[in-house]
Amino acid sequence: MAKNCFRYFGFTSFEQVDQLTLAEYEIMMEALELRMLDESLHEHRQAFLNFAVCAEKKAGKGKTKPVYRRFKQFFDLDKELRKIKNRRKPSRFAGITKLSDREE
Repeated sequence: MAKNCFRYFGFTSFEQVDQLTLAEYEIMMEALELRMLDESLHEHRQAFLNFAVCAEKKAGKGKTKPVYRRFKQFFDLDKELRKIKNRRKPSRFAGITKLSDREE
């Protein structure tokens, strides 16, 4: 337990380890494992994208050309930003839920 606290959580003294409950330690270890899984997902996604960006398609007899000639064809940042902004727009029913809360 102490080794993991020093290694992964930045603890610098045994006093810090002694103040930690077993439940807190287990939560911290689970959070660490989830964080490591997130990093692994990112690495695998990056490897897949590296493969995908090199994709080619046939362009005549014995010739190929890149599927993505420009970065924007591969990843359209403006389009992704619009998706995020559209999700943040309040629902047209937001006012109705406020009214129904008052009645109760």
